[in-house]
Amino acid sequence: MSNLAFKVFDRNVKENQNKLRKVGQVPGIIYGEFLGETIPVKMCNAELQRVLRKNNSGSIIDVLLEDKIVKCVVKEVQKNERHEIIHVDFQYIKPNEVIKMRIPIKFIGQDILEGKRLTLETHNLYIDLQGDVEKIPEFIELDASNMQINNKVFIKDIVIPENITILNDPNTLLAVVSSQYFN
Repeated sequence: MSNLAFKVFDRNVKENQNKLRKVGQVPGIIYGEFLGETIPVKMCNAELQRVLRKNNSGSIIDVLLEDKIVKCVVKEVQKNERHEIIHVDFQYIKPNEVIKMRIPIKFIGQDILEGKRLTLETHNLYIDLQGDVEKIPEFIELDASNMQINNKVFIKDIVIPENITILNDPNTLLAVVSSQYFN
């Protein structure tokens, strides 16, 4: 993440959200256990797209609101049927706060499997974790390059940092290796 804060602006809840979108802005909200109340915000769609490209859903982002920088994580990005962002939720966080996060799972080594005429079939691309916000990884990387046909990866196979709890069923299937050819 860059050192520049992502700028958002206060939004009047009575503002027409469709009009905001037509002028290139996206409505959103900042919420958190340690905020007195939720803060409706709006932001530049192009800037939001840039921030989302450079960060994962579990990334800690500096958000600039009225000359004050607050640390947030992106909790939800809502899109319409054309995959355009229509709303975004940020969760305000404090250092060492315990939170729940949905973290993406990234598989590497699939090209090596393909060289062996094998395919990695992914079933779940996210894992739910709970723990200190600064210790939860931005993503989980799993190397599939040494897997063989019919090998499976379950949530229980993932190594996570100490003091982080996996909230999903440990027997949830993440991926299985299969042949590219049917016998």
